[in-house]
Amino acid sequence: MYTPTLVLTAAHCVDNLGTGPNTSVGVTWGVVDLQDPARTTRTSNYIHIAPGYNGNGRDWALIRISQPIDSPLLKLATDTSLHSGNFTVAGWGAATQGGPQQRFLLKADVPFITDTQCASAGGAYSGLIFDQEICAGNWASGGVDTCQGDSGGPMFKRNAANEWIQVGITSWGIGCAQPGNPGVYTEVRYFANDICSAAASLGGCQSSNGMAVGNPGNQTSTVGTAVSPVNHTAAGGTAPYTWSATGLPAGLSINSSTGLISGTPTSAGTFSVTVTARDSAVPAKTGSTSYTWTVSAAPTPGCSATNGTDVTIPDVSTVESTIAIAGCAGNASATSTVPVSIIHTYIGDLVVTLVAPDGTAYVLHNRTGGSADNINTTYTVNLSSEAANGTWRLRVQDAATGDVGRIDTWTLNLGGGSPACAGTNGTDVAIPDVSTVTSTIALSGCTGNASATSKVTVGIIHTFIGDLVVTLVAPDGSAYVLHNRTGGSADNINTTYTVDLSSEARNGTWSLRVQDAATADVGSIDSWTLSL
Repeated sequence: MYTPTLVLTAAHCVDNLGTGPNTSVGVTWGVVDLQDPARTTRTSNYIHIAPGYNGNGRDWALIRISQPIDSPLLKLATDTSLHSGNFTVAGWGAATQGGPQQRFLLKADVPFITDTQCASAGGAYSGLIFDQEICAGNWASGGVDTCQGDSGGPMFKRNAANEWIQVGITSWGIGCAQPGNPGVYTEVRYFANDICSAAASLGGCQSSNGMAVGNPGNQTSTVGTAVSPVNHTAAGGTAPYTWSATGLPAGLSINSSTGLISGTPTSAGTFSVTVTARDSAVPAKTGSTSYTWTVSAAPTPGCSATNGTDVTIPDVSTVESTIAIAGCAGNASATSTVPVSIIHTYIGDLVVTLVAPDGTAYVLHNRTGGSADNINTTYTVNLSSEAANGTWRLRVQDAATGDVGRIDTWTLNLGGGSPACAGTNGTDVAIPDVSTVTSTIALSGCTGNASATSKVTVGIIHTFIGDLVVTLVAPDGSAYVLHNRTGGSADNINTTYTVDLSSEARNGTWSLRVQDAATADVGSIDSWTLSL
């Protein structure tokens, strides 16, 4: 493990797959017995092969895995100071030349052999690349070596600080354990900077002290909307860790104890965020990772809406979820945004398309991401040729067998148009037992009073709606009861209420107040929309 999400291996192990997205490599971690039921498994999502690899030197590659592993990390040698004495090698390869792969991990010690002595073996060894390759083995007697199936594994030893350091990657040899035919290993100190640069493009380089912070990927959010908390993991150090961050959008902060970023952005823009973890060892180790965080401007009231109703995505099927926009004058914006949340265990199966009211289709996601779980992405789409008003559809096709999921929620922000004096709050608010909670919508830029046929669309998740009193509270404090402990043991409220608000000024902060008036059931405000 080079970082929590990157495995360092030999290029010749994956050369046939090429550099790029790839989900065909399986990873087993944390056990000696490959059949141990306690093993941790992961699937690749990207492979990076050493640039210029042609089978002669440069025998290294990185495999990025689908989810981080909280593993100790193997620090790389950066000089030749450890090129002496014995090294340790390990792997599940054959225990005899031509033998089968092993079920149980084996290890052995092999002595360093100079490049000059190694090249003197002749044959293929005469082409040894001195800077890129290092040799080890029992020159005179043989008997101990790596073999077929060990390729890509590490050759390592302890440094003066008693840390395990990787010196080589099992690469090639003539036969196995033959006298005068030692094992040849990729000399990682020569490629340490190249490996770091490649890793940085895949989520983060291993720090010089062997500690790494997992990269959660680039983030998107919207001004005024609370973010889904972003967590970070550290490996290679001693817990507990102390966390810090630079470059965060205004309104967000990091928990110094947990590494969790949360809050509500207050300004739009693209921000370069660096998160750093410091461990509790003496001397302390540090690791960091960087990514961008894009914050979109708050949507124009009335020209945006959210559909938070779950839609099941059966295997090999196509489903749709709709949003109706009304009262938004003119065309949509060239920088319209579509935040999409889909729960699915293999997003490489999915084609996600936004369909405009006139039937024009805009593909948002086209079977990328491989075995990664879930889509939580904000897409920016040029919809300037589309009239804002009408029914918009999010179409999701599951195009391959084996995995299912659901549309969790999606939002359409058409910008550009003019306010229609409406707004949506899609942030979940928990409703504890026997409590009262509120969710707010702030409207500005509207004129005059609200309509006598104003609409309040309410989505509440609750297992006994007869417990609930739901009230709309106007900016001046006037209360309009929408639901008063009716419905008995029925689950959930998904209702549009028509309310005469003609005596109320449109502008100001409106509240949806929900009281749970009896014991034994809880829930949440899922989403609500106010159309004045």
